[in-house]
Amino acid sequence: MIRSPIPSVARFAALLILLCSPVAWSAQGMGILLLAHGSHAPGGHGHGDHAGHGPANVWNANVEQVARSLDERLPTEVAFGMADPQAIQAAVERLERRGVREIAAVPLFVSSHSPIIGNFRYILGLQAELAKTTRVRRLDRVASSARFHFAGAMDAHPLVSGILLERALAATDDAAATSVVVIAHGPNDEGENALWLRDMEAHARFLRERGGFRRVDVLTHRNDAPPPVKDAAREAFRRNVAEAGQGGPVVVVPLLLSAGGIEAEVEGDLAGLPYRFARPLMPHPNIGRWVETMAGSLLGQGSIGAE
Repeated sequence: MIRSPIPSVARFAALLILLCSPVAWSAQGMGILLLAHGSHAPGGHGHGDHAGHGPANVWNANVEQVARSLDERLPTEVAFGMADPQAIQAAVERLERRGVREIAAVPLFVSSHSPIIGNFRYILGLQAELAKTTRVRRLDRVASSARFHFAGAMDAHPLVSGILLERALAATDDAAATSVVVIAHGPNDEGENALWLRDMEAHARFLRERGGFRRVDVLTHRNDAPPPVKDAAREAFRRNVAEAGQGGPVVVVPLLLSAGGIEAEVEGDLAGLPYRFARPLMPHPNIGRWVETMAGSLLGQGSIGAE
């Protein structure tokens, strides 16, 4: 007798909610610095008395919603941009004005294996040099008396796996007949790309075990890489989806944080092929749970499940 994978998925989701339920924040002087891709919001992230002009695009709006939810429990500010020292300085100063002296910096990024993560750490004074694979030659550092703690990115965290599973199941009526292709942005460097794929394979194992899909593959799009690398990655992506489609329906699950990014380019690579495109990670409550889990671990608040 073949059992449906759905009950086990529901049980696992309930377990994740139980284990990663909101942290009972009690310490004074602690706060969260959310580091996020996106365009700048001049006055902060739009909550409370220190709100500024709200973000205009869906990407920023999704990040802002996460920040507002977290801010109900612990002072939280967002620094938008790709390791922008000025945006980070401004966000740190907003936290300091709110009495924060110990800051958990949480990068709202899919992978830790990217030069931007090292550059964030450099800006915050947590490492001596810029990231080895960055093309940036100089960045200012933050001036602050606060103490910084730095989290990893999402990597292979099970809360993220849970979102991918939910997105894939929502896009198919027959999981056992469906092939899933998880596609992420990916880095330029070959060594870092191997690490992205390693973490993505952990997500794939989760989807195979919990979702009962016909097959699950993972690829990176690498659309910022030099043309030969980018072209090869995009050709491999189209070929994979085409081959998977010969055996039944295909769901492409973007391991992307939000709409408003490269999803149009990703779908453009599949023109003429039959497939369904699932939703990206945000909005989803697991994102806020993940941030709180990581921050709780850094600040000693006892959150369960942080990596």
